[in-house]
Amino acid sequence: MESPSTDEAVAQATDKMLTAATGTNSPAEPGLLVAAEGNNGALFIWETEDDRLCHGAATTQGMTTVACASRPDTPPVGKTPRLVPLVRVMATGWNVVFGAEHETVESVTCNGEQVRVRDVGVMADGRRAIHAIEFPDITVGTVSVKVRRGTRVVTESLELDLSWKTGGQDLASCGPVKP
Repeated sequence: MESPSTDEAVAQATDKMLTAATGTNSPAEPGLLVAAEGNNGALFIWETEDDRLCHGAATTQGMTTVACASRPDTPPVGKTPRLVPLVRVMATGWNVVFGAEHETVESVTCNGEQVRVRDVGVMADGRRAIHAIEFPDITVGTVSVKVRRGTRVVTESLELDLSWKTGGQDLASCGPVKP
């Protein structure tokens, strides 16, 4: 059987996610935002009517997962420019979804190499721009994120995952890896 195209897979995954994300975990406007996509499914992020952050993955084979914050506005929007890690999960690859507050993401690099940044949408009443990056497999360490704050351009670091310990495993890495 031939794999569906990415567009077909996302459409199927969207239908499955809307079936799984129900009740108080249902997406509010603007609905499901696609954070990552592939021929086997998609990763979504959304907010609920009571302003809780949710994410979920759905495959064309029918598997779905949904996870939502237990409290509204988690994490809260800060008053100063910052990057906010939101989701780190293996879905269509190693997916890292993050927010940018009071700044604009211009580029992301891993060990000096450009990483494709997906502009996912906006959340938190337009106060947080959502972005996503993807690696083929679990990747540890930090990426460098070039952001614009007004007329200034600065570089920030974004931790790819805090929970993975390399434990002798040969995991891909960006920048320094904390022991």
